[in-house]
Amino acid sequence: MLKIINLNKSYNDTQILQDFNLEIAQGKSIAIIGSSGSGKSTLLNILGGIDSDYTGDVVINNQNISTLSEKELTKFRAENFGFVYQFHHLLQDFTALENVCMPLLINKYNKNDAIKLATDILEKVGMGNKLKNF
Repeated sequence: MLKIINLNKSYNDTQILQDFNLEIAQGKSIAIIGSSGSGKSTLLNILGGIDSDYTGDVVINNQNISTLSEKELTKFRAENFGFVYQFHHLLQDFTALENVCMPLLINKYNKNDAIKLATDILEKVGMGNKLKNF
């Protein structure tokens, strides 16, 4: 579940997001579309806890990330988010499976559990046939 309440963000003197409100129920999907410079990436950076210089509240799974310390936010991100970048930042010397396993292993998952979860994730997004592809 995601709830954004009166979100405001500006860079220098340019208002990017103003009194933005949004609520998305668990299990629902949305698309964020708009012209270049309209605030899409800014919004995603705020939702991902990457950008914290804003006013308003961002509540994800009943946790207001706006109130978390940097350490708490880092832990929350590690446990709740996965990022897929426009220009994929994958480790070229590793397979798709190994790339997905990496953040799990960094977060001290057991190797076998990490492989199982990463395999499940890749299969869920239609990449089960590319586990061993670099």
